[in-house]
Amino acid sequence: MPRLLIAIDSLRSGVGRIAWNLANSLDGKYEVHILTSEKGPTTAKRRIFVHLIRRLRYPFMTITYSTILRPMISEIIHRVSPDIVHSLNVLPWGYVFRSEGVKSIISPSGSDVYPRQGRPIWAHFVERALRDCPAIVCNSKWLSRYVQSNYHVQSVVIPTGVDTQAFRPSRDSARSRVVLFVGRLIEKKGILDLAKAARALPEYEFWLAGEGTLKIPVLSNMKILGFHNNIAPLYAAATICAFPAHYENFPNTGLEAMACGRTLVATERGFSEYVENGKDGILVRPHDVRSLIDSIRYLMENDEARRRMERNARRKAVQYDWAAIAKRYEAFYETL
Repeated sequence: MPRLLIAIDSLRSGVGRIAWNLANSLDGKYEVHILTSEKGPTTAKRRIFVHLIRRLRYPFMTITYSTILRPMISEIIHRVSPDIVHSLNVLPWGYVFRSEGVKSIISPSGSDVYPRQGRPIWAHFVERALRDCPAIVCNSKWLSRYVQSNYHVQSVVIPTGVDTQAFRPSRDSARSRVVLFVGRLIEKKGILDLAKAARALPEYEFWLAGEGTLKIPVLSNMKILGFHNNIAPLYAAATICAFPAHYENFPNTGLEAMACGRTLVATERGFSEYVENGKDGILVRPHDVRSLIDSIRYLMENDEARRRMERNARRKAVQYDWAAIAKRYEAFYETL
């Protein structure tokens, strides 16, 4: 059986959960190993071999893993003897494995290829990693175009999946007049725009499930719920979900909500990768608070339209089930 090594900084991160789901969904065709610096999930549908390496701070990871800790990484590579190494971050792993003599894939997450002001060394490492890698997989069409335009490398597009068994419609939850947001509470997620919508729509409750340092206005109809490990019950309890981010790459929270049978009001950049406007959700422009307010009110007050979109949303999410996405990865691995 061929061996696949997935390299990821931390299994506790959002990208780490993607790595874990991919590893679990590969249908026994690969012996899967994960190289990481921090453990995450403890349950698995299949046997997965996890190899831990010392965790470092981000500014020093690429240099240290490429020099001081290189013998330790090379020893793991020698012991596992993978047929393919799949790095789910450009840095540090995409750079580290570029010269290990193994077939390598890099999957940029999005934020790891965007410019960072005053970080020329970081840009050098990213460019070298992408240029020297024989295969790049992006999870969205937008990101694929971005790396082509900015780094002059071709890529294949394979979207991120969603666990449609863990995230599924529930018949037990009482419906309420709740607008749910899930994600980090930071400005680029459109939280302040959502607060303006909440102030204009006092008849609805707004729940924010996440953590962050952003100073959010105190409103009687807005609740900060904090971070939740098990988010599916919140999707089930909400009426609709709102994601007014300024920009996204391929946001998994939207797919999770759709898999739970919830329709979205979301911004175009990122969510348009899988939301068809008016069919399984409503797309608005970033910073367009008026359209955000009008779309939330429309879905909350038009039960027939909302339920139609909910059914379509679930059907759309099933197309992104991890079992289907894993088969696309298996087919791509075979081409290598």
